Amino acid sequence: MFGESFQIIKIENNFCYGKLLTDNYFGWIKLQDLGELPEASHRVIAIRTIVYKCNDIKSKSIFYLPLGSQVKIISKNKEWAKINLNPTSNIYGFITLKHLTPISSQVLDWVKIAESLIKTPYKWGGRDSISIDCSSLVQLSLQAGGISIPRNSSQQKLFEKLEPIDIKEFKRGNLMFWDGHVGILISKDKIVHSNAFHMMVSIENLSTVFKRIGNPSKTLKLIN
Repeated sequence: MFGESFQIIKIENNFCYGKLLTDNYFGWIKLQDLGELPEASHRVIAIRTIVYKCNDIKSKSIFYLPLGSQVKIISKNKEWAKINLNPTSNIYGFITLKHLTPISSQVLDWVKIAESLIKTPYKWGGRDSISIDCSSLVQLSLQAGGISIPRNSSQQKLFEKLEPIDIKEFKRGNLMFWDGHVGILISKDKIVHSNAFHMMVSIENLSTVFKRIGNPSKTLKLIN
């Protein structure tokens, strides 16, 4: 994702293998997709935002940045932030300030972030507001709340800041795990999750989900 740091371990045939420093996730990426950026000061808090060539909504759009992207604000006024897209070439873009928040900020009700992504298409491995999977929905939502959690559901359920709870304790913000799947409770009896059954992020009654995929293996709450 734009603005995240990637540590290169080896390079083969214009691809590089390495580690995403956001969550220590290992994988391959095209060498041409990497570059140098200044340390980020803000991140995108909207589902996605447009980067414009000028600080004018009628100017040409360059590309979009999805939720969670990290940028360095060079300068700003009451409405626009100027960001650096390529320091070596002095290429800049402009984003509405309404879609940015300081890196250190925390959304208290981070579940709202997951709810804002309802109807986003499901894609295994997706980590973008164009397509997203179950564990990245959890990861990006918690990131908005100031919590860094691993990428995969198998890693997430072992996260040190989670502890098991009983059904009587179910409430908004609890994480519910199945084998290879995770969802977020929005209330004691409803869940939001990105799933291959609906092929999108959806809200369902727990009773409906239990009938379709069985009882969860774990239900966990966040601890301080």
